[in-house]
Order: sequence, then C-alpha cells, then structure tokens
Amino acid sequence: MAKEAVEQLVVDPAATYVDATAGGGGHSAAILAALGPSGRLVAMDRDAAAVAETTNRLAPFGDRVHVQKAELAAMADCCRRWGIESVRGVLLDLGVSSHQLDEPRRGFSHRASGPLDMRMDDTQAETAATWLARASEAEIARVLREYGEERGARRIARAIVRCRASGGLQTTADLRAAVMSTRPASPSKTLARVFQAIRIAVNDELVQLERGLDQAVALLESGGRLVVLTYQSGEDRVVKRKMEALVRGCVCPPRAPVCTCGRRPSFRRAVRRPLRPTAAEIAANPRARSARLRVYEKL
Repeated sequence: MAKEAVEQLVVDPAATYVDATAGGGGHSAAILAALGPSGRLVAMDRDAAAVAETTNRLAPFGDRVHVQKAELAAMADCCRRWGIESVRGVLLDLGVSSHQLDEPRRGFSHRASGPLDMRMDDTQAETAATWLARASEAEIARVLREYGEERGARRIARAIVRCRASGGLQTTADLRAAVMSTRPASPSKTLARVFQAIRIAVNDELVQLERGLDQAVALLESGGRLVVLTYQSGEDRVVKRKMEALVRGCVCPPRAPVCTCGRRPSFRRAVRRPLRPTAAEIAANPRARSARLRVYEKL
C-alpha cells in the first residue's frame, strides 16, 4: 500500500519525514519522490542488511535523506543526530519484510530450511533457537497464544519441548517437524502463526512498537501525521489502544456529568476507518491481504 501510505503521510512536500521501518527502501524512495527539493527524510531500520540496501537505493537523493541503523525506541535520538527536533510525518510499516522472509538463512519462514535465527538485528545475542532452548513450556504456550492466536498453543508447546529434549531445535525444519507432529488441521496456517509468534517474542516487537509510538507522538509537530501499516491483530491492537486514547483525550467515567480530568484530544483520525489493500494489490502480492493502514493527525 505504498501509494496510499505516501498520499496520507506527505501533507507538506517541503517538510521533514521519518520512515522508521525502512526495510529495503521502497516506501522511503516513494516518500522522497513525493517531496520537493527542500523536503528531507530520515530512514531507519534495526536490520543491518536492510540499512545497507536502503543506503544504496536512496543514494541518488544525496543529502536530502539520512539513513541510520536504529530501533524504534531510538527514533528521537536518530533525528537529533541530524539536527532534527520535530517532523511532519512518521511512517511505521510493521512486521517482517518480504526480503527477510525470502532469505532462508534468516530463519523467518517455515517454507524454507535454514538456521532457526529470526533476529531482525543480528547483533542481538538471542536467536529463536536459544529462546526456545531456555523458555518453559508455559512460556512457549503463552507466546503462541498471545502473539500467534494459536488455539493449539499448549499442544504445540508440549511438542516443541519434547523435540527439544530429544536432540534440540536448531533449524526451521526442526521447528516445522515439531509443529507438524501435532497434526494440525490447517498445517500452513498453523506454521505461519507459530513462526510469527516466536519471531515477535525473539525481537520484542510489541514493546518496540509501544516505544516507537511514544517517540513518534513526541516528534510530530502540529498537523503532522502518523501512518501505521499493521499485518496482524496484536500489533494493530497496540496501535489502536494507544492512539485512540490520544484521540479521546478525556479519561473521566462515561457517566460523569462534566470532565474533571482536564485532558483534551491531542490527535484525530485522519481516515475514519483503516484502509485496506485493493483486490488487485492482493492478487499481485498475497502477503498484503492482512494489511491495515491507520492514519492519525496531531492537533
């Protein structure tokens, strides 16, 4: 949904924007193309390979773009490094990228055989393999249930622990075999949910998202926009809960005759309902089918 994201984000072609999840630089290039000669972009990502790819892709834009390896929680520091105190818009494109999924050595996909890694930042010590080696059966079940919405979480967690005890889990094939030993009714969907849940846990993605939203809210200037693309219900709930509280403002009980908290709305919904991909885009890119695009504007 690059076209929709850029249209909603760029409200002033002469301003400064942040692509906080630059990935391979696709959205970043589209943003820069929509900006005027004085428009600037900070492009950041926690994945070193993505940063290298984005740097090469955006080189023609010269000093109008600053590319930085950084996690969401470091967004403000990343901007200040370039002398930027406030921005007109922030884009968050959440989840795992197609490049990461399509690279077997990264271990994100259940469809390819590779090491059980799943780290978005390869300087991070803990991989999916080391997390699965230390996590209790109860913790694995909780992660599968909360982050993957997997109904068979306890059964799959038990199978993972059993597989771990009999020789360890070091590859995506090992994890796939453990899940398949439970004979799921929909193997592909179950595997996708399990891999997604473990990836979110290993990369602490929902905590990163919470911190990133806080950073974006503080960085945005009046009239600035936050555009968020989510792909699974857990991250979408985090965005909706935090941002709708800022849209609502008042926290007084619904039956209170007058507001006594004194809180006023600081954001508004720039689009009433989340935008969804068109049928044509889903046909061209099936991974886009679960995307939701939410847009908020700072008052």
